[in-house]
Amino acid sequence: MSDAPILAPVNLVADLDAAGDFEKKHTPHIDLDTAGDTLVVTVTVGWDVPHPNQPDHYITWIELLANDAPVARFDLSPVATAPTVSVKTALDAGTVLRAVAHCNLHGLWAAEVTV
Repeated sequence: MSDAPILAPVNLVADLDAAGDFEKKHTPHIDLDTAGDTLVVTVTVGWDVPHPNQPDHYITWIELLANDAPVARFDLSPVATAPTVSVKTALDAGTVLRAVAHCNLHGLWAAEVTV
């Protein structure tokens, strides 16, 4: 894939293994861990390739949705934060989780997993 910016309302990379560094540094990575009856969802932007965290280029927020219903939203600041967030949830099997991240320069990026 090209390293040029993708202009779409929400960028959803179908095959992250075949993606270029530009896509990898912007696409959220969703990690699921169980802790008893609780599901811990961790979202990292720049999991494969680090995303810049500078005043002029950074992830402004990360949002988590479950079957399109809002679960959590984290507003981030440049330099002082890292684009990794975690939330404890109680979700049924088969729930589709979508993480959406906003880059101040390159727009919205999303990833999905099914619980």
